[in-house]
Amino acid sequence: MTASAQKSYLATGIVTAPPQRLQLMLIEGAIRFSEQARRHWQDGKDQEARSDLIRAQEIVVELLAGLKPDVDPKLVGKVASVYLFIYRRLLEASLQRSQQKLDEACRVLEVERRTWCQVCQALDQALDDGACRPDPAAARVSNCSNSEDRPAGGLSLEA
Repeated sequence: MTASAQKSYLATGIVTAPPQRLQLMLIEGAIRFSEQARRHWQDGKDQEARSDLIRAQEIVVELLAGLKPDVDPKLVGKVASVYLFIYRRLLEASLQRSQQKLDEACRVLEVERRTWCQVCQALDQALDDGACRPDPAAARVSNCSNSEDRPAGGLSLEA
C-alpha cells in the first residue's frame, strides 16, 4: 500500500470511527508516543524524546477537551483528574528526563486503554460488529503491560 493510500485509509478510519473508538485511538497514540520517547532516551536522543512527550501531552489535552461536564459532572471531574495526573507526569518526565514519571503515566494510560477497549468490545458485541481491536504497538509499552506493574484500580463504567 502506498503512503498516500495508507494516509487515506487512516483518515477514513478516524472520520468513521464511533466516539468510544476515537477515545481508544487517542489513548493508544499517547502510549505509542510515550514508548517512542523511552526509546529515544535509550538512544541518547533527548530532543526527539521531548518532542514525543509533547505529542503525548497534546493528546491528553485533547482527551481533557473532549470531556462533557454537563453529562455527569461528578464522573467527569474524576476522569479529568486522571487525565491531569497523566499530563503532569508526562510533563515532569520531559522536564526531569524521568523514567519513573514516564512509567507512572504509562501505567495509568494502560489502565485507560484496557478500560476503553472493554467499552469498545462491549458496544461492538451489542452491535455484533467486532471492530475494536487493541493497537498491538500500544500493548508493547515496556513497564506498562506487565501484570505486576498494573495498578489494581482504574475507572469503571459500571455502576
